[in-house]
Amino acid sequence: MADILPFIGTRYNSQLIGNLNKVLAPPYDVISPDMQDELHARHANNVVRLILGKDEQGDDTFTNKYTRAANTLRTWRSDGMLIEDNKPSIYLYEQEFKLPTGEIKRRAGFFALVKLEDYSSGGIKAHEHTFEGPKADRLKLMHSTNSNLSPILVIYHDKEQMLQRQLDENMREKPWEEFKDDDGVIHKLWVSQKKEFIMSLRDWMKSQKLFIADGHHRYESALNYRNERREETGKCDRKQPFDYMMMFCTSAEQDGLVIMPTHRVLTRQFMTQVSLAEAVGELKESFDFSEGKINISRAGEKEGRAIQEKVEKMGRKRPSFAMLLGSGNIMCMSLKKGVNPAELIDDDELASQTKQLDVSILHHYIINQVFVGNPEFELDDDECYYVRDIKRIFDLLRGKKASLAFIMNATPMEQVLKVVSAGIKMPHKSTCFYPKLISGLVIRIIDLDTDKPKALKH
Repeated sequence: MADILPFIGTRYNSQLIGNLNKVLAPPYDVISPDMQDELHARHANNVVRLILGKDEQGDDTFTNKYTRAANTLRTWRSDGMLIEDNKPSIYLYEQEFKLPTGEIKRRAGFFALVKLEDYSSGGIKAHEHTFEGPKADRLKLMHSTNSNLSPILVIYHDKEQMLQRQLDENMREKPWEEFKDDDGVIHKLWVSQKKEFIMSLRDWMKSQKLFIADGHHRYESALNYRNERREETGKCDRKQPFDYMMMFCTSAEQDGLVIMPTHRVLTRQFMTQVSLAEAVGELKESFDFSEGKINISRAGEKEGRAIQEKVEKMGRKRPSFAMLLGSGNIMCMSLKKGVNPAELIDDDELASQTKQLDVSILHHYIINQVFVGNPEFELDDDECYYVRDIKRIFDLLRGKKASLAFIMNATPMEQVLKVVSAGIKMPHKSTCFYPKLISGLVIRIIDLDTDKPKALKH
């Protein structure tokens, strides 16, 4: 069951700030160094100073980006830039966005506290592997700020659209906040303190299982934080503020739950250890190839869309990719009819369902076995970029920062749900739920729940 609660949210004072786009940011893990600099320069109160502060010369155990985040949070609350709602609330949220095809989509759901569950309970499931470095980073930030600064995205089933109709009814009112971000996504927020609606929502969610769509590192960091606090306080009744985390809950069945592809770009450093001609020769035993060429020096959105459309068309029948070289040569490849990925991938520990995924075929077979010749090989951060925008790939190839890119298809939602339901995890960056949740729209400060226990008894 999913145990949810309203909470006292902390939000930017839009009367002082004005357009909230000046102070909000994407999740920390998609912010590049250049974007980090731009967000810091955009506004003195941009949330990036909390979620992704900068290292400074002379930093030590007592003064660092984590302690600065905590001090900044306290300052913004004391000077009125951040304000608390007067009582526990549920926060309804909608994102309206345009796909590259021009189609308009809408994703709606709600922010609430959700009781943390160990994966073994089956109540909340993960679908991606995590890494210790990012989890240690997010845990340090939680320790310092004692807050959930960004929500994670979790999905539930609402096949009959019963809950969605309730949400839509409450969203007919004028939004409390509305703004457009740099990508043209329109964000709308409603604050609901209606007791009947909240209790109905809580009752409905009790029958639901959740799976994490985005934010695995933050979720597991929150589990570690909870376990440490339990040991410190001796309170293990599962009713403490640290037993809950702020999450954005949304339905799997809605039209606006979109997964975008995450492309792989291999660096020049990695490709120095690969004989591409030999690799292609071996791949032709299992893949059908077709070749083309673009002018990489002038390639832009039009060329990127053409490549993506071709990969999508091939991918309707079989796992497919496009290899794009720095020279502008394109090799489109599609798994030959009758070839079983489970027989290609030499990894007995990988589940058969996972072996069918495009990302598994790429990483475990093409890169590990064919390119490297080591089934247990793992790419380092300086060997592969994970990129959503093909125009960015062109920039990396033009700038000689990369040698080869794999243009991917998105992992279908039904495939994701099938793998997760089986309790299996997918390769890193298998999914990119678009658009990303904005950070800073609602913040949950755990101290508020501690000071006002009614927030957990509503």
